[in-house]
Amino acid sequence: MTTTIRIDNDLKKECDLIFEDLGLSMSAAMTLFLKQVVKTRGIPFELKAHVPNKETRKTLDAIISGKEKLNGPFDSPQEMMKELTRV
Repeated sequence: MTTTIRIDNDLKKECDLIFEDLGLSMSAAMTLFLKQVVKTRGIPFELKAHVPNKETRKTLDAIISGKEKLNGPFDSPQEMMKELTRV
């Protein structure tokens, strides 16, 4: 059986190079992916939206708009977070 899928040309070229290094064809790589979908009963990798929560978004908007300023540089991530929660 043959199935046709549409893939952006640039993405396909990049993937072909990687698959070639791994000794795989596009067809073999897709078969591996689809077998993992069946085995895991879902997408076989984590999908995340990198969207800040409401409070973080409000703080970032205030900083970007110039209503608030951060008093950096900071010596540690903890110091920066402390300053961010002040805003």
